[in-house]
Amino acid sequence: MDILSDILSLIKLKSAVYFQSDFPATWGMRVNEGPFAQFHMIARGNCALEIGEEQVALNAGDLVVFPFGSAHALAGRMGNKLLDGSEVVQTVRSGEDPFYGTGAFTRIICGHFEIDKGLEHPFVKSLPALIHIKDSERRESSWLEGITNSIIKETGSNDPGAELIVSKLAEVLFIHVLRVYAMSSANQTGFMSAIYDERISNALKQVHGGIQEPWTLDSLAHNVGISRTLLANRFRDMVGVTPMQYLSDLRMIKASEMLRARNMSLFEVAEAVGYGSEAAFIRTFKRKFGQTPGAYRRSA
Repeated sequence: MDILSDILSLIKLKSAVYFQSDFPATWGMRVNEGPFAQFHMIARGNCALEIGEEQVALNAGDLVVFPFGSAHALAGRMGNKLLDGSEVVQTVRSGEDPFYGTGAFTRIICGHFEIDKGLEHPFVKSLPALIHIKDSERRESSWLEGITNSIIKETGSNDPGAELIVSKLAEVLFIHVLRVYAMSSANQTGFMSAIYDERISNALKQVHGGIQEPWTLDSLAHNVGISRTLLANRFRDMVGVTPMQYLSDLRMIKASEMLRARNMSLFEVAEAVGYGSEAAFIRTFKRKFGQTPGAYRRSA
């Protein structure tokens, strides 16, 4: 069982690429906090990024993602006049130039990812406000380099279907960004430390691979080969919740996916995620999502 793949498969992703454009050295824009995970790719040149009190130099080939839509500013150099990001998008997409100037320029691609708000998973919650994939890291991942190069090529193309291709490539891009982030040894803390811990990773694999099983803390500890106390404490320290709470939350996330995507009765969904009682399933689902499974299905 590939835990990370199973988690990432739950992300119901939509993407949008706003533009690929060349900006002169005098450019600058301010992106306000928003509901989407914003991203920027530097296709050529360099620029400066500011998020909170942190300033980051970005170079050609760098990719930055803001998983929670955090406010930030980008500019040819800090101190430039900052235009509102939404106005920049509208101006560029109308075929006009929002900035005026000559000299060194930055070629940048901007867009966003829309993540399913119902996916309250410890891995997603553990993501930082900023993920910065440097050009050297991007090149180390052949898949990531191939996708970013394809996006750069297609956004600059007028070929039929290019817009749809870019949108789909951007969705795959986000998954690869999370993958590269997760595999970085420097980021193996919190939930990532659990994936790389032999015993807790084994516990996660048992749960993800057998979500319908009647797990108890005792049976899970027995399968992993450690005491229930050690499992409970170590799991909570790394994942942030107890093993049984993690199991319950994962069942509800899987159930919500089934309710949206499949023609299954409530009892069939309940049984598929480990509930022999439809009433118990409904109570747990309502406690998690604030509405019954039937109401959730209708609204979805």
